Amino acid sequence: MHASNRPSLPISSFAPAPPSLPLLLFAFLFQPSRSPPPRPLPPPLPPAAAACTMARTGSRALRVVAAAAVAVAALATVATAQVVAGVPPGASVADSSRAKPYRLGRRTRIVGGTRVTKRDPDAGVEFMAALFTPDGKGFYCGGSLIDNNHVLTRAGCYPRVGDKVRLGSDVLFKGLEATVTRVTAHPDFQPVGDLNDLAVLWLNNPGAAALLAAGALPIILDTSGANVHGHYIHGFGAVDKASRSAGSLQLKRGYQPRVPWAKCREVLDGVMVAPGKSIPIDEKKQVCTNYGSYGAGALCQRDPGGAMFRVNVINVNGKRVKQPVQYAVASYWIAVPAQKCPQGLPNVGTLVAPYKAWIAGAMA
Repeated sequence: MHASNRPSLPISSFAPAPPSLPLLLFAFLFQPSRSPPPRPLPPPLPPAAAACTMARTGSRALRVVAAAAVAVAALATVATAQVVAGVPPGASVADSSRAKPYRLGRRTRIVGGTRVTKRDPDAGVEFMAALFTPDGKGFYCGGSLIDNNHVLTRAGCYPRVGDKVRLGSDVLFKGLEATVTRVTAHPDFQPVGDLNDLAVLWLNNPGAAALLAAGALPIILDTSGANVHGHYIHGFGAVDKASRSAGSLQLKRGYQPRVPWAKCREVLDGVMVAPGKSIPIDEKKQVCTNYGSYGAGALCQRDPGGAMFRVNVINVNGKRVKQPVQYAVASYWIAVPAQKCPQGLPNVGTLVAPYKAWIAGAMA
């Protein structure tokens, strides 16, 4: 997540493309914490494609540059922008998964936003969930505690049984540690476009007393589908627009206004997932934020999966009480060649209200 002065376009990508070769395709396959069986590669993209992606497949790090086309690993979101008025050249979809986790020792701060602590009542520390590889050392995504035994995150993080979750801390690598015992990803999740991008994680029953002692409390999920002005985002993700940093040891938070889909489509309809086919969007189940906003914070590596939330004020027995409510799960953002995590371009989340029945069923 990041914030800075208004940048000039073009703005971002997974890796900077040489100015003299604007149509090159960069595919990054990173060494995961464990080596799963190799996955088959899909057909190469057309010569005009220019995409950036991360995949959790493969047993060795590869960096491939091809002038014509490059095969991209499965289980990664791939998209590229045509030359369309209003669309920054080279705009592409960016998200993050467990492909290259942040490990202790690579010290950085999150991109933009505000550093927060447990003393900040609007920080969301109490329901923030940090997802780690099974050794507990590789942070790869965010999530939110939705009851004492369940965490909500994005399916595109590709969480696994045996992964660790840390709860109740504003400092990465600290907090109450729980183990994932079951993963229920939405059956209709589509990696290309990140539609239905939700997953529910079952924990190994950390216990109400232990959660309370750690300062971990569940967040309430929105069920009304209210059209609010915007949301907070928070996370331990990368902190610079080029995403050269790995993550933040201190939780950071930013605010993102919602943007009408008609406006966001000025960019998104020019991001192609196949020749003549733009990135799929479900306006009733997804939300667009951040487009045209340059100061409050933007998603970056390892922020997705976290809550997009508000802190509402309600009346309880005649007293005004703050109540955090989660409206969406952070899913992906748009990047362009100069920067991997720009401000001012669309960020997209998956709304939770349309999935309330599915979430309840996944927790049962």
